Amino acid sequence: MNRILYNIQKFSGKKTTKLFYDVTILIASGYLTLAKICDFSLTGWLLRNAFQQQLVNVFVFVSAVLVIAAIILKVINMVCESLLVSAKHAIVPPDKISDCLYVMNQEIHNHLHGIKLSQAEDLQEVKKQHQFETNIRLIVDALAEHIRKTIDSKVKKKDLFISLYAFDSSNRRLEYVFHFDPARDLVKSKTILLDDKKFKSYECVKCLASTDITAYKLRKDDYAKGNSKRYKSLQHYMGCKLHSNGEIFGFLNIEFHNSQVFYTEDEMQDFMEENVFPFRLLLEYQYLKQHFFAKLDKLGA
Repeated sequence: MNRILYNIQKFSGKKTTKLFYDVTILIASGYLTLAKICDFSLTGWLLRNAFQQQLVNVFVFVSAVLVIAAIILKVINMVCESLLVSAKHAIVPPDKISDCLYVMNQEIHNHLHGIKLSQAEDLQEVKKQHQFETNIRLIVDALAEHIRKTIDSKVKKKDLFISLYAFDSSNRRLEYVFHFDPARDLVKSKTILLDDKKFKSYECVKCLASTDITAYKLRKDDYAKGNSKRYKSLQHYMGCKLHSNGEIFGFLNIEFHNSQVFYTEDEMQDFMEENVFPFRLLLEYQYLKQHFFAKLDKLGA
């Protein structure tokens, strides 16, 4: 039903269509106001000065059809826009983000406490306190729950797929890290080689090869099938780079399945910026910490 409403609204909301019915209704309302105030009749004027009765009848018929069509299109657009509002996304308190931040802050507290109690040669013990894999899973799971709460249509667990890949710049490849729902075996490409023709149509590969930060596919028409059976139920795709100061750490993929959630790419972009980007920053923070501790190793700490 929502897809039908969207297609109808897409036509009735086109700039040319809106221009037609807005101008037509404006001219008609202006004429009726003028006719009422000045006791003016356009058909009478045409009959006296220009056309014969038959041509005036045709003019009246065509004008009536245009005005009726304009009113119908205007009403359809208003009704569709009103109904589609209910499919947009709710504002959800950032509880899951708060939970993640609390865990991150506790970990920072543990780092500081360990450094305070340790000698320089004992910093290896401090580095062990960074639970990278655990934190990544916490953030991805929290993101999934936040998305499901945000979508008014109540996306089911099986309708949402999130995958996280780490970027190996030296070998120009993406390595699988984690996915949601981890209980379901849905990841077929554990390693994605950026220079392999097999993966060139993947959205993450195309995005990494460009200067874009994000990638969107409103419909699956030109979305790469890959080796996954997920393609059959796919509705939307969005993805984003994980990066900081020009260094790319990984890529986050989000797929929506079975039911339509978005009606325009602008909606997808707004959703990404408002609801996904905060979790993206948390993921980037984990990679920055991992990078920081790797630097300590190189310094011999």
